[in-house]
Amino acid sequence: MLALVLLVGCQSERQDDRPAMDFDSILQSDTLEGYLVDHVGISGFGGEVFCAFEPLDAVQGVDGKVYLWVLCQEYYLEQEALNRGSGVSLPVALCIQEIDGRYEITDSILPRDGTYFGSDVQDAFPECTWAQIMPRSVEEIHQYNHRANKLESETEMKARSYYGY
Repeated sequence: MLALVLLVGCQSERQDDRPAMDFDSILQSDTLEGYLVDHVGISGFGGEVFCAFEPLDAVQGVDGKVYLWVLCQEYYLEQEALNRGSGVSLPVALCIQEIDGRYEITDSILPRDGTYFGSDVQDAFPECTWAQIMPRSVEEIHQYNHRANKLESETEMKARSYYGY
């Protein structure tokens, strides 16, 4: 399972008296991966979709949102070989609410492609996450690529386990 460290970015402390959300239980739940598979992942080859994610540097949950970078990749078997199908890698803001004493994902915000991407990111994600989402410096690009490689490896490992390879 993905070991997660939530990093504090934009704000240094909570601005209200609400209890902190239990992010470990949210981020380590099977419900989260199922939600990502159903609402973010795509399958164009009839295969299985596997998702991996990493929290973005932001204070998580203060505004009822959890900010993640998500990679969902479809894998399928063809001629006894494991192949990649459709995939997506993008930032996702999950809307979280406490319902009956449990935190549940109630919605998600994904930036649109193309010319809308930048403005959608600026509208939906805290400013402190923008460099992780739209890297400009050599170091930011290196971190972006490292994250992509790590998440790709995770989805492939899940697929190999699922298909017995």
